[in-house]
Formats: sequence, C-alpha cells, structure tokens
Amino acid sequence: MTHRFIVEVDKISKNFGPVQALDEFQLKIEPGLFGIIGPNGAGKTTLLRILLGLIQPSSGSARVLDMDISQSKNIRERIGVLLENPTLPKAMGAREYLSQVIKIYGSNTDPDELLELVGLQDATNRQIGHLSAGMRQRLGIALAFAGNPELIILDEPTSNLDVSGREQMLDLLSHLYHKSRVSIIIASHILSELERVCTHVAFMNRGKTVVQGTTNDIIEKYAMDRYRIRCSDAHTLSQQLDGIVGIEDIRVLGPNIFSLRYEESIDSIELQVRQEAESCKVQIHRLEKTATLEDAFREVIQ
Repeated sequence: MTHRFIVEVDKISKNFGPVQALDEFQLKIEPGLFGIIGPNGAGKTTLLRILLGLIQPSSGSARVLDMDISQSKNIRERIGVLLENPTLPKAMGAREYLSQVIKIYGSNTDPDELLELVGLQDATNRQIGHLSAGMRQRLGIALAFAGNPELIILDEPTSNLDVSGREQMLDLLSHLYHKSRVSIIIASHILSELERVCTHVAFMNRGKTVVQGTTNDIIEKYAMDRYRIRCSDAHTLSQQLDGIVGIEDIRVLGPNIFSLRYEESIDSIELQVRQEAESCKVQIHRLEKTATLEDAFREVIQ
C-alpha cells in the first residue's frame, strides 16, 4: 500500500520532569530516504521512541504508515528498527540469531540472502561477540529487514564506526533503498553523511522543527553564498577580513580553514582574500565556493 506520508507528526510535545525534549514538534515525511538532523539533545531519539510506541507523548498526535501511534503493536509489525548501540546476544552466531528474529516475525525472508545483502555472507556462523563494530551494525540492518518491513527507522546508524566503516554503511543504506524501495528514516547529527544519502531532510533543534525540505532546496536557500578558504593561518586571515564590506559571518573551522558569506562573484572574493592574505603574510592553499548541508545547518541554527 502506498502512503502519501509515511510519518505525520502534529504538535508533539514530551516532557521529562522539568526537561522539555519535544516542543510542539511537527513533521511530515514522504516515502524515500529521509534524514532527521540535529545536535545531541535535540530530541531525535525521543521522537523515534514516540513513533515506535516505546514512550508516550505529553501532548500532540502522530501517525506512522497511516496508523495512529496508539496502535504501536501494529506499527512495529510493519517496520524495521535499528536503535543506537543495540544489545545483541554475543554468544549466538549471526545467522542463528537472524533466523530466530525472522521466525518471530513469521516472515519468509531467507537469512542467507539477507546476510549476503548486507555483506556478511562470510560471517554467518561467527559469534556476534566476535564481530567488529561495523559488522554488528550490518547485522543490525539485516535484523531491521527481517520482517519484510514497509519502513526502516535508524538511529545514528554510523555511531562507533571509523571513517571507512561509516562510508561502507552509507553505501549499504543507499544500495538497500534502491534495491528494495523500502523507505528509510535516518536520525543523525553528522550532516555530511545525511547529505550523501538523503533526498529530504528536517533540521531539529531544542525539540522543534527548524526547517524541512529537499536536501538540494535547503542547501540552495541557505548555503549558496558561502566560501571556504584553506590557508596557512586561518585565525590571522579571518581577523584581517573581519569588517570588510560585503564579507559576513566568518567562521573559523580549524587552524587552517575558515568559511564566510559573500554575495558577489568568486573572482571578486578571491581578489579580496588574496590581497588581505598578502598583507598579513598568510599563504592561500585553496578558495572555493561551498554549498553543503552543514553550511545550511549552521546558517539556520544560530
């Protein structure tokens, strides 16, 4: 069954004593690859737990696959989930555990096909406790697909992975979506990763929706006038540029890199930056126009 929206959240609030984790949060998610982005503490995990029926909202309503969240049992039967840092039985083999989960779902999914799909065909009999962090995450993805779900929800799926493991996980998620066409919702605080795989995103901050739309539209609206400069001394050059007419919102991102907003042409800003760099004896290594989801997020969340 095709749904116009796979998730609809209407003014959900959630309080934990004096702490307000969600504040009249609103969101509509269409089928596809969707990213929920926010810093740690923004309310992402609280939102997912409410959608799964693990906790109840203080107020507001939500629907998942056109079912009210009060029907949590029915919802969980039709979705797959990988929460952050899942607890898996270390002494069981990967295939043995996956087979048991498939039986619980009453699914006809082939465990060997699933393990091959996530790249674990060579680890079918290895104990889970002996798998690397990346392999355990891959097993978690296989478990999420075990019941032939209509929707997959992933909470920080690349947490505790090294750079190579993160790239492999993102490639895997993109591959699984395009192969299965099962919608995937990914909650993460790592914007560069979600930009790489998600067609639509929503920014969360302090329990509220800040902006939502296609990844490309958000980048174009909020980050098209930003430039990134790599140089020998970002602190010195950024101070030199501070206050020059037309140059705004300078952000030092590291000892050798900073960004700024400038609405004129790249030739104009390059001339300006190189003149100032020469005057303060800073060497320019690279100047480029950037338009990233991270730049857009920094612009929106100030």
